[in-house]
Amino acid sequence: MGLTIEGPNGKVVLVSDEGKMATESVSASVGHHVNHHNGKAFNLLFTATPTNSTNPFLYVKNTSEDDMVLEGFTLHFVASEWIDIKLGDVTGTPAGGTNITPANLNSGSGVIADGGSTGSFQNGNAITALSGGTVVQRIYHETSAGSTSYNFDQDIILKKNGVLTMYAETGGAALNGVLIFNYHNKEV
Repeated sequence: MGLTIEGPNGKVVLVSDEGKMATESVSASVGHHVNHHNGKAFNLLFTATPTNSTNPFLYVKNTSEDDMVLEGFTLHFVASEWIDIKLGDVTGTPAGGTNITPANLNSGSGVIADGGSTGSFQNGNAITALSGGTVVQRIYHETSAGSTSYNFDQDIILKKNGVLTMYAETGGAALNGVLIFNYHNKEV
């Protein structure tokens, strides 16, 4: 006597005489699944010429009930620079930034990133009125002009109302970038 596993087509799962289940499966990354099945994968394009290391050039706040999972980003610099990424810059309301809208990576989705029109995604040369936070990643770009892609070794997760900011430590050099993220529910 044992457990029988039956599919929706009425077929029963095969088990070998060694007790091994016979399966044919398809695997996909969580990012692919979220994009393909939920339409909640985004790229946030930003640009700035940071004026100093005191004020961030990028501000992201998760206003969704779902976790915001930040996979990585790309940056193009016109000069050598290093970037600090902070979590928790939540004291104050950001000022001096321009609202930007993330692009959905699924052409058939129609899902819009939560907070896209309410100031939850901003870029600027000096976004002010923020303080606090903890540096969680430091990226060094030690050559002059060039592009670099960064994958977070551990995905960065922003819970509802979580904030991520990016700072240029030297300032004065123009940069362009893309922040790669998706919205994903915790598995139960």
